[in-house]
Amino acid sequence: MKNIKDICFIIQARTQSTRVPNKMLRPFADSNLFTIAVKKVLQSKIIPKSNFYLSIMDKELVNIAKKYDLNHFIRSEESTQEPVTLPKVFEWNNKLPYKYFVIINACNPILKVETIDKFVTQFLESDSRGQFGVFEKKTFLFNNEGIMINKFFGDDKYLATLETKFVETCYEAAHSLYAGTMEDIGKEIYMGSFKKPKDPEFFVMEEIECFDIDWPWQFEIAEKLYLNG
Repeated sequence: MKNIKDICFIIQARTQSTRVPNKMLRPFADSNLFTIAVKKVLQSKIIPKSNFYLSIMDKELVNIAKKYDLNHFIRSEESTQEPVTLPKVFEWNNKLPYKYFVIINACNPILKVETIDKFVTQFLESDSRGQFGVFEKKTFLFNNEGIMINKFFGDDKYLATLETKFVETCYEAAHSLYAGTMEDIGKEIYMGSFKKPKDPEFFVMEEIECFDIDWPWQFEIAEKLYLNG
């Protein structure tokens, strides 16, 4: 079992979003995505405030960090530029005194505090070096040649009608919660190899909580979902 004192909890953000300008600070339900994410971590029943860091570089985000008296790691301009490498994007990997990291995506406003805590609890109790948020997909998946890549357990007559009740459950990346070791980041390994079971271990989430904002239309839908509870 891992020691929570060895885990650094991080929200990494910047204001220079190209697809949704100023996404982190754009008005959202009488607040903004960045502040909503920060408050959720602060409401956690598990995460120590002393282990919570904001990886940021913009003055507006630093001011929010100071408002809530939070640790903040000042990112370099280089960390936002091509080519992308794990040690460069997550340059805190060898600068913060922790063995493990948990990253919380600030672009998931529907994500519940309780889900964050369950993710952390599972990671603490797991022997795996990494953990990855996913959600179930019960559907037919094909490669670029039109060949089905997940298993089908029904008769061919059901295959012809694409009966999903007979298809193998697969998992889609949640782009929400991530965990791994600081050492692996330095080796260009993000959470695990993805080549063998539990490397990384999956944490299954509700799909709605993984609603990720990359485009303006998603921003508007997410706000409605958030306001409707």
